[in-house]
Amino acid sequence: MPESTTRGALRRTITATAATLGALVAAGAGALGVYAWRNVTAARRGRRAVVRARFVERRHTLPSGTTLNYAEGPANGPAVVLVHGQAVAWESYAPVLPDLARDFHVFAVDVPGHGSSDRTPGRYDVHSIGADLAAFLEEVVGAPAILSGHSSGGLLAAWVAASAPQAVTAVLLEDPPFFSTDPDRMPQQFNYIDLARPAHEFLAQSTETDFTTWYIEHNAWIQYVGKGRGPIVEHARSYRQTHPDAPLNLWFLPPSVNRTYEHMHEFDPRFAETFYSCRWQAGFDQQATLEAITAPTTLVHARWRVTEDGILEGAMTDADAARAQAALADCHLERVDTGHGFHAEAPAQFVGLLRALRDRAR
Repeated sequence: MPESTTRGALRRTITATAATLGALVAAGAGALGVYAWRNVTAARRGRRAVVRARFVERRHTLPSGTTLNYAEGPANGPAVVLVHGQAVAWESYAPVLPDLARDFHVFAVDVPGHGSSDRTPGRYDVHSIGADLAAFLEEVVGAPAILSGHSSGGLLAAWVAASAPQAVTAVLLEDPPFFSTDPDRMPQQFNYIDLARPAHEFLAQSTETDFTTWYIEHNAWIQYVGKGRGPIVEHARSYRQTHPDAPLNLWFLPPSVNRTYEHMHEFDPRFAETFYSCRWQAGFDQQATLEAITAPTTLVHARWRVTEDGILEGAMTDADAARAQAALADCHLERVDTGHGFHAEAPAQFVGLLRALRDRAR
């Protein structure tokens, strides 16, 4: 799924948004205008805060030939490398970057197939991308670092920590989908129905050429807007036709929803399709990977539930999280009362966990 939220969180957000819009309409055009302004400028205001914190965007070509785009902050402490989840980009960490920059030397990367990094079809798998990240640690960071990965980025962080332990001092695994992405369980994962299957279906047709528009019409959460589905899809289609190189930004939806597809126009749907076919995790022994990690680790486990249809809304069940914790040699399990996008929903808590992990690693 676009890894800033889950269906349950979106359902609650959309319901609250409808109520908010109704109240604002009743209150008058001025209040509605302020609401719309806050929504459409949220990402831009977040980016400005990151620039003020002296982050600079850079590019580096790795031995594999892949060029990674990344943002680097000032050298104010130990290195921290941030690895985002699916369908977003390094900017998804904007809510935490200014605070992190006070105590760390932060590197936030665009995973291949995302943001401004290269598209590398044929190399969209945990092993190839993990090897690229390990090379990035060696060539760009140049010193052992704390590695933090969100969702599928957490699976990548675990791969690197197990395969290149000399490059990693500590690991923060932010609500990673351990064990729920095994091939026998993947079709019951929310990611499968919300992003992987729509990507597969998009690539199998030739009528629609814009994946962002396709996603808005075929994702799993659009059903919750009821009669508003048609107008939202048409508004999104019109916006994308007018602004083909800009992020989709729907003024009537709050930043927590817009963040879901903010970087979809830069995303290669072939990346998501590998989760549909399970090529991304082929040959990835998740249990053995966790058992091989010796660095201090914090495992974040966010809210989850299983629907009546048997779909896991969230990354892991409690049993999955307990199994992952038991496999890790030095693990602190942190249960958080947020949706999947923990670092955006509770930025101060996320930064606090990284500071505590830094102290453990010392």
